[in-house]
Amino acid sequence: MPQRNRRRSLRAALAALSAALLLPVGAGVAAAAPEPGPAPTAAERKLEPALRAQFDGSEKAVFWVYLDSAADLTAAGRQQTRAAKAETVLRTKREHASRTQAEVRRALDAAGAEYTSYWIVNAVRVVGSRKLAGTLAERPEVARIDADDKVSLPTPAEGTREKTAADAVEWNIDRIKAPQVWEQLGVRGEGIVVANIDSGVDHTHPAVNNQYRGKNADGTYDHNYNWFDPAGVCAGAAPCDNNDHGTHTMGTMVG
Repeated sequence: MPQRNRRRSLRAALAALSAALLLPVGAGVAAAAPEPGPAPTAAERKLEPALRAQFDGSEKAVFWVYLDSAADLTAAGRQQTRAAKAETVLRTKREHASRTQAEVRRALDAAGAEYTSYWIVNAVRVVGSRKLAGTLAERPEVARIDADDKVSLPTPAEGTREKTAADAVEWNIDRIKAPQVWEQLGVRGEGIVVANIDSGVDHTHPAVNNQYRGKNADGTYDHNYNWFDPAGVCAGAAPCDNNDHGTHTMGTMVG
């Protein structure tokens, strides 16, 4: 080989070697894909991701165990009176919850766990560990286990009071064709009982006071079975509203 060609070949070889030495170690080889983790079991899939996240930061959490069946309320539809229907629903749902939750409650008692059984949704509220939740999830009658979510009310924005009076049917009432029902059927909703699940209701507010079912004809009140405070916010035996939002929505419905 001529001397000139020999020098060219040597320079090309050195350049290729330098380039190879400058490349990162793994540049010429595809990075190995990480090994996939084990697939979650059927029991693990019953645990809500939010609950699993809570267990990552705490030994115990509050969670809801939902059973996979609901009470058959067919018999209630065959009852002749409203009271009989209500009694049948109550009895049927309680009996169904007692029967279907038996093994779950037995496991919770054995674990010494704090829990509350509910019949209206066929669920059990539990305070326990990840291990306990996993054990319950393995039971075939358990449909899912959810975290006990906390819902916070937004802080109301400051506004200005404006006195307005509608001189016609508002657009939203017209949109749902309520005027047609009034005119064609003669039904306007009088005597219908409605309720809201909100921040509560100030029953003394003029927009709702006369419509409150617990108000007697003589102006006194009977609050029994006319309101419910599951959060324990109200200090006394009367309804209250700690945010005013519930009073607003109730006023929209009946005011």
